[in-house]
Amino acid sequence: MKYFIVLTVFAAFAANAQYKSENLKLDPQAAVTQNKYTYENLRLYPIRANKTFEAEHKNLGTYVSLKEALEKRKIIVSEKSRQGTVNSLLIENVSNDTIMILSGEVVQGGKQDRVVGEDVILYPKSGRKDVSVFCVEHGRWSPKNGDTSFKDYFSISTNEVRKAATVTKNQGEVWEKVAETTSKNRAQTSTGTLTALKESQTLSNELKRYTEHFQEALADDKTVIGLVAVSGDRILGCDMFASHAIFSTYLPGLLNSYSTEAITSGKPASISYEKVEEYLNDIIADEARQEEVVEKKGVMLKQGTKKIHISTF
Repeated sequence: MKYFIVLTVFAAFAANAQYKSENLKLDPQAAVTQNKYTYENLRLYPIRANKTFEAEHKNLGTYVSLKEALEKRKIIVSEKSRQGTVNSLLIENVSNDTIMILSGEVVQGGKQDRVVGEDVILYPKSGRKDVSVFCVEHGRWSPKNGDTSFKDYFSISTNEVRKAATVTKNQGEVWEKVAETTSKNRAQTSTGTLTALKESQTLSNELKRYTEHFQEALADDKTVIGLVAVSGDRILGCDMFASHAIFSTYLPGLLNSYSTEAITSGKPASISYEKVEEYLNDIIADEARQEEVVEKKGVMLKQGTKKIHISTF
């Protein structure tokens, strides 16, 4: 009996030895660090994991991103019916890989472009799954060239759109944030789609400079598993993953999301390091109530007892 109790306690401890303040740290406050991870209106605070965190997640396996899955036809994304349903799509993994989809990712096609409203893991040969989505193309409700499937990938959506879809889950607010972002970047179209942003040469040029700076700053740093993004006196959000490899897969999309927000409505970073540290500690200080904290301001993706992704705004 005592042996059973010890095993139970150990199992419970191991299941919780994940996103804790003992395992995850921000870089110490220093001007050289802040300069390295700052570009114009955006500053990133890398979140670094220790060996305990790495060991806890070393056997997770690999995940294919939605972008790669669409490009290699490993996934089928389609309208729920011939009539379609605005806030729901059917997604099927037809490959032998495991696919991870993040809330905020945008697919193009169907009767209107959509942003995914939840984190999803699709196991091999998953069958069709009903996934929560929101419209990011207000003025279209008809398939292009008669095709109701979704074959094209945009990116992780702008930060404010992502927040509206993930936290408030309000279609009206999603449309409002899409309109604000496209208007400020002079990327309006007859259908009001968010994906028109890629046609804005000015925004595209600025995004390239932002993303190149941060990609270089974070290159080959295998201790980084997440980041806190800030602009002006605001914390834009936080994303953490179970490994550096998964973080690296989604970093380009996250940089698109946070950089677009900083370009569109940001200011040079002025928030204090202490405020950023306080924000992160609110998430990782007490793992027993972590899910409750995250649920109020973001999303958590789990595979069994393992937390694969935490995103907050």
